[in-house]
Amino acid sequence: MIFVVIVIFAIGLYIYGQKAWTWIIFFFFLTSGFNLIPEELTDIGIISKGSDFAFLILIGIIIIDVFCVKNYLKRDRFIMLLLLFGMVLGACIVWSKWIIGLTWSEIIRCCRYQFFWIAYLAFRNMEKGQLESLLKYLFNITVFISVLYLAQIIYQQTILNEVGITWANLFGIRIPRYYNQPDLIQFCTFMAVFNNPYRGMWRVATTTLLIMALLGAFHRSMQGFFLLSLLIGFILKLPHVRKIQFLSLLSIALLGGFLFAGSRLMNSRTFIDLQRISKGLYADVDVFALEDYFYESTFTFRLAVLYERNQYLWDNPKKLLLGAGLIPEDSPMANTFNFKVGLLDDITGRAVQIDCGDISYSSMIFRLGYLGTAMYLMLLIYLSVYFYKKHNHKYGLVTFLFGIMSFGVSFFSSNLLLPATYLLPLITYCIIQKTEQEEDSSDISCLTNI
Repeated sequence: MIFVVIVIFAIGLYIYGQKAWTWIIFFFFLTSGFNLIPEELTDIGIISKGSDFAFLILIGIIIIDVFCVKNYLKRDRFIMLLLLFGMVLGACIVWSKWIIGLTWSEIIRCCRYQFFWIAYLAFRNMEKGQLESLLKYLFNITVFISVLYLAQIIYQQTILNEVGITWANLFGIRIPRYYNQPDLIQFCTFMAVFNNPYRGMWRVATTTLLIMALLGAFHRSMQGFFLLSLLIGFILKLPHVRKIQFLSLLSIALLGGFLFAGSRLMNSRTFIDLQRISKGLYADVDVFALEDYFYESTFTFRLAVLYERNQYLWDNPKKLLLGAGLIPEDSPMANTFNFKVGLLDDITGRAVQIDCGDISYSSMIFRLGYLGTAMYLMLLIYLSVYFYKKHNHKYGLVTFLFGIMSFGVSFFSSNLLLPATYLLPLITYCIIQKTEQEEDSSDISCLTNI
């Protein structure tokens, strides 16, 4: 019951104007207590996850705003895109309920993360200073949680919510790889590098801590896309002439690298496995024991998962547009499938049929179909293009680089499906919009005075 009281308290804070603190509590629930509160403690039956409490806060905020803010649902371009996505998601829900035959509980549990997009309505009607304060609070909290994360590696003792642990060898030293990184660490690391709220030694300290925590899990894909995003960020900040010179040299280096890598790929086991996957010969691909975590086998495994689920839709063309249904993994209907590729279930010993934390697109396509996936990606792509156009704004560059990394890592994790991936960009989107509105108002005021 304590969490219900906290939800009521958070809504009360919002009513009394402490909106940033309300959103801190919202993100507290969304991230399982900033990665400190196990989900078992928030399971009270009807509500089984911290994100459910976060959604209750969001609904409370929306209801309050609807009655207190004039023209709350005014149209803008992004609202129209959200409306289109909402219509398609609604069609997926109708399809899942009355055609596939799922229960309301199964449908809601499966698509609840998509409802968090409506937070845009609340962010849009907050003051710019409140949104910037919220980001600073989340930044400070993430720095603190990152210290705890790094302490795990030093003391080899789990502190944050336990997710999983393997081991890596670095210069002959055996180092634990903890998978329970802070949920907001990627965005906050780019914020530390390109728009740090601090100066001097605090800037150096926070940036160093966040980069160490980001790289500390030894995820090769995350490390690679982080460095690539940093490189793109520094290129975008170069003067025009130096930018052209740097890009010319980089293009020559990349061309040589691609030629070398391409020749190796053609003769690699990965290329042979991909050919077998494209022919549906899953049993011939030696990646499914999941004991070998070399790059080649794990990436091939991810592609195999995506290809097999995608092939199922093509074999059942009626499900192409809206998917096979919003089916949770523990639904009895999940047992009707017979997919060969997937992480092994500890209880049944067979491949997990729908959920796959190793790639975002397999379960997305399977559940939402081609139309739902296209509309979902349209929202993310629209934001990415917008932030690229606004990369001269301090939050525009940060969020554009975060988007590059998010799309890159999406082939190695389920990050695109998580609210934390799009909620922070929605905040910075609103900040930039409000900045431009202030500048327009200032220009009009100047013209009036003239």
